Amino acid sequence: MDKKSKDTIKEVIEELLKLRTEKLHQDRIVQLSSYSSDKKNYDDKRKAMKKHQLKTISMFDKPLVKLNHLLDKKEQNKEVIDLEQQMKKIQAKKYISVKELSEIYNISKTSQQNYRSRLHDSLPYHQKVEGGKITYIVEEIEKWLENQHR
Repeated sequence: MDKKSKDTIKEVIEELLKLRTEKLHQDRIVQLSSYSSDKKNYDDKRKAMKKHQLKTISMFDKPLVKLNHLLDKKEQNKEVIDLEQQMKKIQAKKYISVKELSEIYNISKTSQQNYRSRLHDSLPYHQKVEGGKITYIVEEIEKWLENQHR
């Protein structure tokens, strides 16, 4: 890869990191401005905000990591390498729950139910007994998600 291409990739990475930081900051401001003394209302807003922040992070992190991998090891952005490490920790888990799938991949519980009940290309899940706890194997979910965007 030529120097101009590498420089362009570095610029795009820097701009995406800046946008990601700004978006997370805006999310935080919205959360703080909607503060309520009502404990239940506050907890609900906090959970919604955390979900929104996770969505923002997932929108930016995967493209950043992919761009960073186009560069040589010594030229890669340290902040993106750290993001990738965090993503790997999450992906290191073999099994995740419905709630974890919702938080990590931003797929609501209702959408998960719909995807699981599809006749073709359904969301892969595991359930030991009828009506028991549903779990997902991270590797299967990653593969399923890749196939959904083709």
